[in-house]
Amino acid sequence: MRVAFAGVAHSHPFSDAAGLVARGARVAGVWDQDDPARRRDFSARFGAPELPGLADLLALDPDVVVATPRTSRAAEVAEACAGAGIPVFANKTIAGDAAALARWEALPAGARFTSSVLRFAPALVAFETALGGERVHAVEVHAQHDIAGFLAAERRWQDEPSGAGGTLMNIGVHAWEILDVLLPGGRAEIRSAVRTTGDSQTSSELLGSVHAVVEGIPVSVTIAGIGGADRYAVRVWTDRGTRELVLPDDADGLGYGATADAVCALARGAVPVDPRRTSAVYRNAIAAAEAARRDEGFLGRETGAALRLPRGHARTDGDDAGSETT
Repeated sequence: MRVAFAGVAHSHPFSDAAGLVARGARVAGVWDQDDPARRRDFSARFGAPELPGLADLLALDPDVVVATPRTSRAAEVAEACAGAGIPVFANKTIAGDAAALARWEALPAGARFTSSVLRFAPALVAFETALGGERVHAVEVHAQHDIAGFLAAERRWQDEPSGAGGTLMNIGVHAWEILDVLLPGGRAEIRSAVRTTGDSQTSSELLGSVHAVVEGIPVSVTIAGIGGADRYAVRVWTDRGTRELVLPDDADGLGYGATADAVCALARGAVPVDPRRTSAVYRNAIAAAEAARRDEGFLGRETGAALRLPRGHARTDGDDAGSETT
């Protein structure tokens, strides 16, 4: 199988290429207009010729294209692939707002797209299967990924609400895609959404909290860009009790291996994800982001308070009693 890479804006194409090569694929070429240093690194690592333009990449007539450009170019890449009749597997954030999503939704029926590796995570797929048709009463999803990298000069484009969509889109799409595995194609009615920037230098938000109703089921989604380890988790309340899952924090546990399998299947003509479901994921993420940003006054940089322990209360970390923790 010959696979071409259109864009290397994130770490994902490096993981995807490694997984595909391990499955016997050959990386036919790479193009990226915005990140030449990353393109050169990718080319050297996988022995992939660097192409000067997207048309040059598509002229290689690969079996499949893995697309991970900057968000502003994602629809353009997908349209070009569709025009060339080459299946495209799109990674990461493919649209930051409703107008960009509309371009994806206008693609021919044969064009397929998805976004989050998490929908392919084996533990999440097994979790959904184990529910076995149980009646779901409520769902809670937590997606956490440190946005410190988004605030570096070369990656600031990810943090712009009017560009790539900021935290509520770049991290939020993972949360909404987890939900879609459990409630396929469900459209969210946003009931409340708030966000905070804390004392970070983000142009979007540090954390968002969303409450919605999806297919008549109450849903709570927390999207966090705070520091520390990544955490992707879900809790479901059913007639038989509460079921919980925290995804393993490693490449296969997060779905990268299964994503490579999905790309291989797409190259063979299969449909790994119904694009209508991806559309629902993005409509939910966009609606949540718009709701949280609608009133700029209710949460801001002053939000957040230090927790003060009562005097005499023993700290578990061995510090003196009565000191302050955050």
